[in-house]
Amino acid sequence: MRATFVCLLLAPCLIAAPAPRMKPNLLKNGSFEEGRKINSYFNINAGGTDVTHWVVTRGGIDIVDRYWKAAHGNRSIDLHGSPGFGGVQQTFKTTPEKKYTVTFSLAANPDGSFPKKTMGVSAGKQSAEFAFDGTGKTLQNPGWVRKSWTFTATDKETTLELYTLMKNDDACGPLIDDVSVTEDD
Repeated sequence: MRATFVCLLLAPCLIAAPAPRMKPNLLKNGSFEEGRKINSYFNINAGGTDVTHWVVTRGGIDIVDRYWKAAHGNRSIDLHGSPGFGGVQQTFKTTPEKKYTVTFSLAANPDGSFPKKTMGVSAGKQSAEFAFDGTGKTLQNPGWVRKSWTFTATDKETTLELYTLMKNDDACGPLIDDVSVTEDD
């Protein structure tokens, strides 16, 4: 009887607890699902906008659809085009002096001859480097890992760029997918 009373007393507390709110992604099309129709992959040169809301920077990239298992959805980006050493960028609204966290999935093109891949991320006049070792990874399991980085905004708009740091293996580079930017508390 006493246990039933305690359970009944605590039940409203469990029901009333609000779920944590997900912070909105300030980027659009972070998984690269929107854009030009492609078969397994398509090379896009610098300045290209075939991936909706993104602009290709530096050199060529490949937008890849189901050639390997994406981290989220069906598409991902190889920062080395066929061929090319490129990047992608998107501009979004920010508040100066506020902190923001960039989160993305990283892997390596398993078809390459150099399994160790390096890439950079920049925003708000700050940058960071990330590495991934694709040794033993496959098309079915490229080994996606989540990476994150925090920057402080310096203006009302900020451009995020993700780009290769490599100069070898010009058609098989770092892979990115599921990119998001959230405002920190």
